[in-house]
Amino acid sequence: MIKVGNIIEVCVEKAVYGGDGLCYFGDDKFVVFVENSVVMDKLRVEIVSLNKRFARGKIIEIVKPSPYRIKPFCPLYNACGSCQAQEYDYDFLLEQKRNVLTDIFKNLVDESKIYSVIKSPQTKCYRHKIQYPAKQTKNSKRILLGYFKKKSHNLTNIKFCPVQPDIINVIAEYIRKNFPFECYSEETSKGLLKNVLFRINSSLSEISIVFVLNIQKEGFKIFKKSFEKFGLNLADDFKEIKGVFVNFNPKNTNTILSDSTLKVAGCDYILEHLEDKCYKLGATSFFQINPLCAVKVFNIVKENIQKNSNILDAFGGVGAIGIWACDKAKKITLIEQNENAVEMAKENFEINRVSNYEILSGDAKKYFLNFQKEKRIFDCTILDPPRSGCEKEGLESIAKISKKIIYVSCNPQTLKRDIEYLIKENFKVKFIQGVDLFPYTYHIESVCVLERQI
Repeated sequence: MIKVGNIIEVCVEKAVYGGDGLCYFGDDKFVVFVENSVVMDKLRVEIVSLNKRFARGKIIEIVKPSPYRIKPFCPLYNACGSCQAQEYDYDFLLEQKRNVLTDIFKNLVDESKIYSVIKSPQTKCYRHKIQYPAKQTKNSKRILLGYFKKKSHNLTNIKFCPVQPDIINVIAEYIRKNFPFECYSEETSKGLLKNVLFRINSSLSEISIVFVLNIQKEGFKIFKKSFEKFGLNLADDFKEIKGVFVNFNPKNTNTILSDSTLKVAGCDYILEHLEDKCYKLGATSFFQINPLCAVKVFNIVKENIQKNSNILDAFGGVGAIGIWACDKAKKITLIEQNENAVEMAKENFEINRVSNYEILSGDAKKYFLNFQKEKRIFDCTILDPPRSGCEKEGLESIAKISKKIIYVSCNPQTLKRDIEYLIKENFKVKFIQGVDLFPYTYHIESVCVLERQI
């Protein structure tokens, strides 16, 4: 039996969801997970943790590299926790993502119905929403903006990130040099700036910036003039910046944004143009981080909706998918809980000249239950829930009010849980299509089409 501290030799058999490579050791094929490994690597690893079912190891030596192992293109890859798979040849990585989906859904869906993962149009500069934690060095008080190292709160200062547009790197450096207040310290809970959020449209022409502050909104008045001046200076120096905002979040929590946001300069939104559609995006609106690849997701949804359908767009956000599919709709009913997103959705339906819609603001689960009581049936329900998936009570009602369900998911594990329930409710999976919204990470966006069995 192996022990913590042992150094063993293993081969990587396959990739698993989360990014690690799975290896077997010994005659009993004890499972060892190794991070930063590539399928077909032959490795010497040190066992760093162990339980009855599996061990975790770190690479000591690459004895024989996989033919699909490449040099990471980011110089800070090993110091940054944002990407997890830059060791992989891209096409081979897509194969592994499809294999991951097959492993997760193998007892629910025939392998032939799990399609190859669709490539992202961009594998670099694709990230159009960036969330940087902020810190300061102890002695020089130099501001750091970047990402936390893996499994830590040690911040790597990111001067250049190849998976985001270069203009963000330039603006971030400007903020480091010119931000007029101190950064938040987790150790003391003092300091003002906690995070900086950027949203940039796909044409790189419009940017919004949100500064997350360690204060209540009522306490902002003493900083207001300085912030307005700083925001105006930002907008003057960078013509792409359309709006500067502050978000008030004094809580000691992993949640980045609170519900309280205030504009300090510029416009309330940026415009995102995708093909013939246009979307207003507020500073805190949810929208896919890889907009050009999101089009591929939207098209899969649209292609699987019949003409003249009554569509329920649950968790509809700013109306992204519902508007994309509008010409397939007899009527679109969008449900969204976030008030700012609801207002943006109304404006987005209008600017895209969509008239056959209704928007319902509030808890989606309550509306599902009401539709069930009213015996209101939808030809197609689009589900695009948070990573945690759908609540069981909501799924119970969705299953009863929907003829077809198109489930868009960023978490295949919660998708599996929800599919299992829907299958019990007499739905059958038509197919699962992976889309690589997050190149060089372990994340997989999936579109699952389910049809009710008569």
